[in-house]
Amino acid sequence: MAVLEKIRVKFGILITVLVALALLSFILDPQTLRSAADRFSSDNKVGSMNGKSISYREFYEELNNISEVAKSLGQNPSSEAEQAQLRDAAWQSIFDNEVFIPKATSAGLAVGSDEMVDLTQGNNISPVLLQQGVFSDANGNFSREALVNFVQSIDADETGSAARYWSFLEESVYRNQMYAKYGSLIENSDFQTEIEKNRMIAESNVTADVDFVFSPLPFDADTTVTVTSDEIRRFYNERKEQFKQPANRDIEYVMWEVVPSAQDYADTKEEFDALYEDFAKAENLKAFVTLNSDSKWNPYFFSEDQLASEPEFQETAFHAPVGTVSPVVNQDRAYAAIRVAAVRNMADSAHVYYKVFPLTKEDDADAFIAAQQRKPDVSQFTEMGWLTQDALYANGLSEFDPVFDAQQKVIKVKSVNNQAIFALYVPEKTKPVKKVQVATLYKNVLPSDDTYRDYQMKAVEFADACDGKLANFEKIAREQNLPVVPLNNMTQANRRIGPAENAREVVYWVFDKKTKEGDVSDLKTVDNKYYFVTAVTKTRKEGYADIKDVASDIRTVLISEKALDKHAADVAKEVAGLTSLDQVAEKLGTTVSHYPGLSFGSAQYTQNDPAFVGAASVADEGTIQTVKGNVGVYVFEVSNRSTGNFFSASDAATQQARTASYHTSMLQDVIANEAEIKDNRARFF
Repeated sequence: MAVLEKIRVKFGILITVLVALALLSFILDPQTLRSAADRFSSDNKVGSMNGKSISYREFYEELNNISEVAKSLGQNPSSEAEQAQLRDAAWQSIFDNEVFIPKATSAGLAVGSDEMVDLTQGNNISPVLLQQGVFSDANGNFSREALVNFVQSIDADETGSAARYWSFLEESVYRNQMYAKYGSLIENSDFQTEIEKNRMIAESNVTADVDFVFSPLPFDADTTVTVTSDEIRRFYNERKEQFKQPANRDIEYVMWEVVPSAQDYADTKEEFDALYEDFAKAENLKAFVTLNSDSKWNPYFFSEDQLASEPEFQETAFHAPVGTVSPVVNQDRAYAAIRVAAVRNMADSAHVYYKVFPLTKEDDADAFIAAQQRKPDVSQFTEMGWLTQDALYANGLSEFDPVFDAQQKVIKVKSVNNQAIFALYVPEKTKPVKKVQVATLYKNVLPSDDTYRDYQMKAVEFADACDGKLANFEKIAREQNLPVVPLNNMTQANRRIGPAENAREVVYWVFDKKTKEGDVSDLKTVDNKYYFVTAVTKTRKEGYADIKDVASDIRTVLISEKALDKHAADVAKEVAGLTSLDQVAEKLGTTVSHYPGLSFGSAQYTQNDPAFVGAASVADEGTIQTVKGNVGVYVFEVSNRSTGNFFSASDAATQQARTASYHTSMLQDVIANEAEIKDNRARFF
């Protein structure tokens, strides 16, 4: 039903305020925050920055400020994804205030009052304001007039919503400008000297034609290569910072996903069949679908190509008269049928111009339209552009639908949604094609209360039998042949466990201070769809990983390094005294390869083994040499070296700009690491 469910996005005002690198778009219900506060009142530190603790109250206030702005714009997103993005934005805002703004200010950066006027009202309007839908014209473009009208209306707004929103925008403009300045400061300080640039150009213009033989590290493990405990300890101590870790756990879980039973399918089919008869006879299809179907009424008109992905409905839709009902189709956990509601020959797109009249000026609109129908004057209209059904429905302009099959070039549309009368001029359209509107009767097959109860009883019986002990968990799961799923190195930030996207209840229990290694949970319900019984098999504290936990990984690395060293020594010994690469290839049981135009300064350096490229770039011509690479050994000879001028100063500048851009993109992470940020939000949300 994917195609039949399309075109449902409603056009609305969006908050799209760019604050540094964060997009503030989604709002969390404050009541959810209060519930979390009550739950974790004994330890309400959300995190810390620069050594300063961030309390739950402080975090909540930041969320609440943004929430109030959103409410004034009629927004109330509630999905977990939306809430998570809002929490990230609130954290970003606190980071800006506590870490970034002080650092930028200490670097001598500032945004003055005159500059703020220019960014909000002058000739250099901030990107923050340019992204606000409330300051756009009918074509979606930024309108200075709309901005001025909004600012002038602030004092007249007795609710204070406009003032709150404008204050929020000014703060966002300020932060965004500080980020832009700091980024520019970093980018402009990341420059090449003339000596560095000339060296890059010179190195990149020297190319070598290289013949080589590659001997990869054998796939089978070399049992003569061993690693001692002292070597592992030395590797660990020399690279200890690489082994920092957040607090994490290894768990095992048994999960039951509640799915409809055979009886649920039978009951839903019986209900559907009863509705099917009325569906075939209903006079008001929109009302019938609205009252009885699990899918909404969709006024969209589909072409035959658009319904190609619904072959079970295509025959009825395009080869049966209006009013025909399709056979019942059993789709993924649902039953469905369609009825042909209407057929039209209409264009896929139309070029539209418009003129707007207030509802109170309908006589003026009628007179204007009558005059334009005789001889349309495009200068009297504003261009809206080429419109499609998708564009109209996505932006709440379904009332403009007549433009696709209008017989006259100028038509009248009275828009209830916009409380206005539109004169629409349609000078051209694409070629009309047959399209159909279908009503869809759709019923999801859902688990019944009895089905939920059956699954719950199985899960509860298992959890009770485990009695909170890991040994019981493993024994009973084995006896009942239940699938036990492991999940290693789980952190508090985990939200998804298996197919469950919001398994926070499980995560809360796993990281609860009372939960110990070897404990088994009671039954946890997730998304009213999954039942979990979870065992904690290993707990690890925040800090450096225990050497015992990483010894196996270190041993693998050291064995690989030693095996490569040994292989390089073996190859060097085998090819000693040989005078040609053909002899080397024969000795090693492989062939000679050729690489033309190898350059140390080009992108080939990263695309190939750096050790090989580096060695070949400086090797003498006509000399056979051996170099150890990342996964094998190269025996090579430079057959020809030449100097050109294909790598220019412009290429050097482009490469340097790419490097500078990468450094700038790492800016926030570098600042965050320096501030020693601890983020404990996952304990609350």
